[in-house]
Amino acid sequence: MSRNPRIAEQSRRIVQAMRDGSYWDAVMDGGPALARVQSWLRMLAGDEEEAPGLPLQNPGYVRFPGLRHSAWRPTSDVSGALQLEANFQTILDDYLSLADTDYLHYTPPSMSRMWAVFLYTTMGVELQPVLGRCSKSFELIKSLPRVCLDYPWGDALLSVHASEAHLKAHCSVDNLRVRCHLGLRVPKGCEMRVGTEIRQWQEGKALLFEDSFEHEVWNRGDARRAILIVDFWHPDLSDIEIRAITAGFRKAQVRRIFLHDRTAMVNGFPPALTAHLDAVVEAQDQDPLLREFWRG
Repeated sequence: MSRNPRIAEQSRRIVQAMRDGSYWDAVMDGGPALARVQSWLRMLAGDEEEAPGLPLQNPGYVRFPGLRHSAWRPTSDVSGALQLEANFQTILDDYLSLADTDYLHYTPPSMSRMWAVFLYTTMGVELQPVLGRCSKSFELIKSLPRVCLDYPWGDALLSVHASEAHLKAHCSVDNLRVRCHLGLRVPKGCEMRVGTEIRQWQEGKALLFEDSFEHEVWNRGDARRAILIVDFWHPDLSDIEIRAITAGFRKAQVRRIFLHDRTAMVNGFPPALTAHLDAVVEAQDQDPLLREFWRG
């Protein structure tokens, strides 16, 4: 399949950075436990053909091989989703503590009307040191098993859609994550399509899906819809695969390739957050996880 030219160029630069460093060789010499990561990198580089995906599953990057996929998944697939449901009141209290001025406003081309977000993390960086809000819910989120926050494309945020908002059909950047939506405030008329099936949120209940499939969101109600979004690693990924993928994309010279793509969609991303992002990304190169694979 043909890919977005921006993503294709981004992939080329990522592969080059990995080859220029020691990461590429470290993974390729990593033995059978990293066989799927090795294959995925060769696909990113265009040296190996990507296998056909499922209908309506078209992530921006080439698909990681060997994972079992389903547009919608039962919440039992991810224990962290059940823990979020069990701590609904804590999360709701943090949401209710926010003022309108605490939110950033996304303006992606796929969105009509207001999309306000409170970011716990972005691009693998915690924003708590700057924002200083919603600490109880963030500590809970960080404690969840296999939560996907260190990987730069993993998200944790509060997402608020205005009445009559429509997030048009799109796919995410990869097939490595399972996304959890926890309903916080859900008026009538709010629903989401993933693949070919439409479902509705319920307050205090989690919906689990793979955002590598085409998905679309509507708020046809007369009030704001608010949900918590948290990403988890795909259940079929092994611990060493997660370490290798995280290390590859967390390295500063790789992350800088796409670091500000997300912030560019925010209307007036605060300079203090930009400075924090840049400083933390540089400092995180000292993480032992990165040194496991970037040995130069």
